[in-house]
Amino acid sequence: MNIFFDLDGTIIESRKRLYMLFQFLVASSDLTFDEYWELKRNGISHKSILTTQFNYTSEDYSAFESLWMNEIEKEEWLNLDEPIMGVTDLLLSLTAEHRLHLVTARQSKDMVYKQLANFGWNHIFENILVTEQKSDKHSLILKNVLVSLEDWLIGDTGKDIEAGKKLGINTAAVLSGFLNQEKLASYQPDLILTDVTLFQLNSHSNE
Repeated sequence: MNIFFDLDGTIIESRKRLYMLFQFLVASSDLTFDEYWELKRNGISHKSILTTQFNYTSEDYSAFESLWMNEIEKEEWLNLDEPIMGVTDLLLSLTAEHRLHLVTARQSKDMVYKQLANFGWNHIFENILVTEQKSDKHSLILKNVLVSLEDWLIGDTGKDIEAGKKLGINTAAVLSGFLNQEKLASYQPDLILTDVTLFQLNSHSNE
């Protein structure tokens, strides 16, 4: 069985990185970590936050978006990431019986490989698929892996769930990332989990 894992928000805790970068780029922001993520997990975009709360013009937002994309995968920010607690044990237990693949919408392959090596995960995944913002996850998976109906895709966004459904495989959504339960439920995943470490308990009953 193939199991496809998203990266940010699914097997790594990336919320601190995103919050800290937002605060760095928006000097006037006094949003707390919880306030920022309450907005984001309710599906409120950066554009909406900046235009409604900080009076950004379209030009201001375009400049912010450009800076965000240039900064978000720099090492100084990525160093704020940590593995989801318990995820290494989960990955090691699953890889004994299943084929694990990483699929992420990150821009830089090199930084993905470096981060995986830092976490000791570089030998866990059969494929490390990085869209580099040039393709979507669905297309990238189809080009590299022969999928079957028993396979799973695990992620924290609606796009992850949509990709899995488009592939015709099972989908699990986790609450450790970008969206809250109500938002994730609207995409109708097969499972909604507090975090990915609970997948081990649920996966075997669905094989």
